[in-house]
Amino acid sequence: MTENSTPTVEHKTLNTVVHAAFRRDLGRFDSAFATFPADSQPRADQLRRAWDNFEQELHYHHTYEETMFWPALEGVGADLSLVQDLDGEHDAMRQALEEASVAVTRFHLRPTADEAALARQAVGHLSDVLLNHLAHEERDLEPISARYHDSAPMVAAAKKVQKAHKGRMGNFFAWLQDGATANDKAGLRKEIPAPVVFVITAVAGRHYRRDIASVWA
Repeated sequence: MTENSTPTVEHKTLNTVVHAAFRRDLGRFDSAFATFPADSQPRADQLRRAWDNFEQELHYHHTYEETMFWPALEGVGADLSLVQDLDGEHDAMRQALEEASVAVTRFHLRPTADEAALARQAVGHLSDVLLNHLAHEERDLEPISARYHDSAPMVAAAKKVQKAHKGRMGNFFAWLQDGATANDKAGLRKEIPAPVVFVITAVAGRHYRRDIASVWA
């Protein structure tokens, strides 16, 4: 998987803007592990920090879907017959994420060329699982989410997510914009007013810019 394989998606909701960030990071990790300078602990430390951020965002994203957004869609009577399949894909994604995290941890503790290759392989498996899931969700669920985007249950779910993500919004916005295309940034501004994004990112996104964005610079 490479960054060049990232599709251009019509951003009807913030969900696909987040998906774009996952795709970018997966491409970055693949490239970073492929070109890792063997036995470089400083580079391994950088990649571990970036991985921790990626892992955290992926965990939050799918937890919020399962516990907030999907119940909200059920509350407005949306046809969610496909959620059972998506739920199974979440389980497969969690398993692949756990395996990748174990491999990245081993690589961080012993940053050899062999461990970098194993980490790349595990992250590559996660990439296959996750990208198939994201494409499925964008094809089948995103139109439903967009249709009910402004319904009271969905607005309430979005507010719950904002509250749950409190204290991390600056880093979240900085991550969404790091390496984003003009299309991705426009999708973010469609959901969150540009001045709000700018202020929160500038004030509360310093950690991401200092410790994570620098990994990919």
